[in-house]
Amino acid sequence: MGEKVAPRPRAAAWFAAALALLLAVAQADAQTPRKITLAYSAVSMTWLPVKVAVDKGFFREEGLEPQLIQMRGNIATAALATGDLDFSLNISPVLNGAIQGLGLKLVCGLNTRPLFSLVVRPEFKSAADLKGKAFAVSSFGNTQAILTEKHLQHLGLKKGEYQLIALGATGARAAALEKNIAQGSLMPPPSNVIMENQGYRLLGNTAEIVVHPIAGLGTHESKIRNQPEMVRKALRAALKGLAFVRNNRSETIRLIMAMNQIDEKTAARTYDVSKPGFSANGLLTGEDLSIEWVFIQQETKKTGVPVSIAYDMTLLREAQRELAIKPSNDEPPHARH
Repeated sequence: MGEKVAPRPRAAAWFAAALALLLAVAQADAQTPRKITLAYSAVSMTWLPVKVAVDKGFFREEGLEPQLIQMRGNIATAALATGDLDFSLNISPVLNGAIQGLGLKLVCGLNTRPLFSLVVRPEFKSAADLKGKAFAVSSFGNTQAILTEKHLQHLGLKKGEYQLIALGATGARAAALEKNIAQGSLMPPPSNVIMENQGYRLLGNTAEIVVHPIAGLGTHESKIRNQPEMVRKALRAALKGLAFVRNNRSETIRLIMAMNQIDEKTAARTYDVSKPGFSANGLLTGEDLSIEWVFIQQETKKTGVPVSIAYDMTLLREAQRELAIKPSNDEPPHARH
């Protein structure tokens, strides 16, 4: 029998070096954050928890590198459907895609209540003063107009005791109040607080009146099915952002100052009037989405489509368990989807 030939020293050294290189590359790949894209339609307090999660490094903690992209709603719907976008922070594009059968689903809510205040001219001190007055809405029949009527009726006004005027975006509605073309309008933060600083009055927060989420995380069902860990990581980061916003007032105020380029006093007031609208745990229910879903059914003429096709809280519940977040005590039974 022939003698066994020992490996050549050079070959053995080369093999060890190659193996070490492969292990180093694999380790580097494992540590490289995965890029994810999140679309928003405009800078808004509604998705503040995600902005906080980005700035505080909560996504990086989860091994994700978030890229925030400003995008119109209809483009976001198409990009989610094709897989070119990972998440939409606006709920409407996701619901629109769901009702069209594009497979889009909400997986988290950032706010369950609208972050609006009813801003009225300085001379009006109570709801009784608002009878017969005009209120600016962005457009007739949209959710902002629907919420305006719900707010006015909550204050005791009946249909016919007020007039709605469609005047467009926030700036145009503010100008209408200044010129007394309209006497009030639902305004988002921080515009509501800025106008209050100018002498206008805030007659209640819509968050105290009606449930209506505006921002959340929506994605395509294929990502829920094929990339659940990526979705869970994004949900954990968002939940951390929500918890931070609700529990760290002073630091959140500083982030609001930077996000909106406003002074500390205005940011503090903005935080206080907005906080009631933010979700406690990210859960969404069909009832929560009912106002927007009815509006979208009317717009698309697709009545009879159940809202249950538009959301899936399964991965959110897993993320809650991983972070030891309990559902709120007032969670309705039907939320257990």
